[in-house]
Amino acid sequence: MRWIICAIAAFIWVSPIAAVAQEQAGSAFEEAATAHIMALEQAAMRPLDELIEEFETQRFSASYMAETTAGERRALLSSIRDAAAAAGGVGVDQDDQGFLMSLEGASVYQIRISIAEAAPHRIDGLAIEELAAPAALSLDTLEADIDALMTGENRSGLVYVRVDGEVVMQKAYGMAIAELGIPVGTETIFGIGSRPIDFTMAAIYLLESQERLSRDDTLGDHFPDVPQDRAGMTLRQMMTGQSGLPDFPANESDWDADLGWIDRAEFERRTMAIPLLFAPGEGDAHSHWAFGLLAAIVERVSGTSYYEFLRENFFDRAGMERTGNYGEIRDLEMADFAAGRGIQRGLPNIPPNWGPTSWLVMGSGGMYSTLGDLERFYTHVTREGVIGDVGRAYFLGERAQLDGSDRGFELFSFDDEERSDAVYVFLNSGGGPGATRPFVRPFINLLREN
Repeated sequence: MRWIICAIAAFIWVSPIAAVAQEQAGSAFEEAATAHIMALEQAAMRPLDELIEEFETQRFSASYMAETTAGERRALLSSIRDAAAAAGGVGVDQDDQGFLMSLEGASVYQIRISIAEAAPHRIDGLAIEELAAPAALSLDTLEADIDALMTGENRSGLVYVRVDGEVVMQKAYGMAIAELGIPVGTETIFGIGSRPIDFTMAAIYLLESQERLSRDDTLGDHFPDVPQDRAGMTLRQMMTGQSGLPDFPANESDWDADLGWIDRAEFERRTMAIPLLFAPGEGDAHSHWAFGLLAAIVERVSGTSYYEFLRENFFDRAGMERTGNYGEIRDLEMADFAAGRGIQRGLPNIPPNWGPTSWLVMGSGGMYSTLGDLERFYTHVTREGVIGDVGRAYFLGERAQLDGSDRGFELFSFDDEERSDAVYVFLNSGGGPGATRPFVRPFINLLREN
């Protein structure tokens, strides 16, 4: 998985720094990169002189300090601080040159961050650039505008728009499996990146509504022999980015950060052993790992596998017949799937060829679905009495979400309160990582204005 999510008035998407860490320097690189990026994201909250002192003494490498002047560093950090203060959304992505942070507000800024591979993994390159704002969308010219966005970068996928409860656009573009001449259709199955986090959230809300657990339960309530530094970690903290767990559980022993196989026992062993980024409740950093831990708790509480619990309580009841785990074909045909045009794992590069789903991503990824099935899921969990009032309210709030994987799939969606307005953009090729980004702010603005 590459991105996740988020949510309310602003939106955030994060790339799995852990995947880069696995290829470079393990958890030390991940921890350093996370700390540098969080410091830049929070630059607006710090006095400028304090920010400069921190970066010059703790974050910039000796080579970067030697190559730049004090005036250049002050001007750069001042510009980043101003851009962060004006940003309504923050995104982090990666390429072969390092990390890219996007700060979006009235203007759009891109910050390029290069981090040394050698310990202590300090910043050895930093630059900021103002980008052109994405073009606005209009309902009057919506299809033509989206045609231009999709065909201009040779993107393949599916776009769906609903306004005031009425579908105003649903259109497929390009090829699902180009080598076989199979086009994308409205029921094509895509990899959905980190979207299973919503399935995990629904599972926790359901179990709480049944009084089988509480979001205020601690790790120590559900596992024996928990180390003292994490025994008090609550489910609520796992659900809200306050667990202190790193982003992903993959380490240097795993051949792939998503697909390498580990079972639940190994996942739980790593969970108890990994150093925390911060004490639970004393920081804020999104963690896919935390949702895997929630999936393990679902299994312990329910007495069934996580996937069986989802299928029995959500998928089957909602009529989600085209949703499944990696490695699972169900009653589907190869031609029902889109092939990702990213890193190739199997021929064709479709989710049934990637399984079984590992506990590296259980609870936060490792699944496929369709537009129709995701709509069925959200309709189901927002019905009264399904997952309780608190869970229902969570899914009825305004939410923007970005998900994807390095195998070439990306998914963007936005829902307003009560879900009368919605947009989905599924991609399986075109534009590389972050290809849904030109759709994000224009679609959010369009739906908020109509």
